[in-house]
Amino acid sequence: MEATSWENSKNWCKFRKLINEGVLSLNDLATILPGALHINSRQDFSFRYLSKNGCNLIGYTKDQLREEGSQLLHRHQSSFTREITHPKVSRELNSQDSEKVILYYQDWKRPGKTPFFFLTTTRVWNEEEFISISFFPGEVDHITQRINQLFGINKVFTQYFEAYNKLTRREKEILELLGKDFTRCEIASQLFVAEATIKKHCENIYKKLGTHKRTELEKIAVAFVSLVN
Repeated sequence: MEATSWENSKNWCKFRKLINEGVLSLNDLATILPGALHINSRQDFSFRYLSKNGCNLIGYTKDQLREEGSQLLHRHQSSFTREITHPKVSRELNSQDSEKVILYYQDWKRPGKTPFFFLTTTRVWNEEEFISISFFPGEVDHITQRINQLFGINKVFTQYFEAYNKLTRREKEILELLGKDFTRCEIASQLFVAEATIKKHCENIYKKLGTHKRTELEKIAVAFVSLVN
């Protein structure tokens, strides 16, 4: 996730002014912007508006989006997106810089179909809402492929998210070093503790994650460390 500044910030303010005055509608704006335009609640990320192309892709009407509220996100987005990514976005939106633009990835799960990732760029719209443009597969195939390769779709997160959160801070630190292919001896030296202590931590990590494979630990470490840090 990263924050940047939109080059057309002045133009964006003009658009917002025209919409607030009723001269321009969100549907009008959506037709001239790439991707899917949407407005979400800053409190629970529920949809307040989603452009027609976005509704078509996720299979919901605007009325259904309003009726479902935040429950829609619980049904279609992973725990990682809802519990890690969205809180980070909220913290950025609540910063003192109201002109900040946030760039991040989200996922969307569909019954009987492969989940997909999409790229979202977001900024504050008003005190209660934020406005975003999301680019979906087909528009950013190369980005989707890269994310899928790096993070293995949702398999690692779906399987290990809850277990990973049960690790202590020290265990997560050791897991990260294991993912970098450090030996127990090397980890003990780096953390200034006895190797026997590291061995005990490793046993706890294996037990909590439910695996005894070092290669599996490395995969988990790479995935979570890449997105959480």
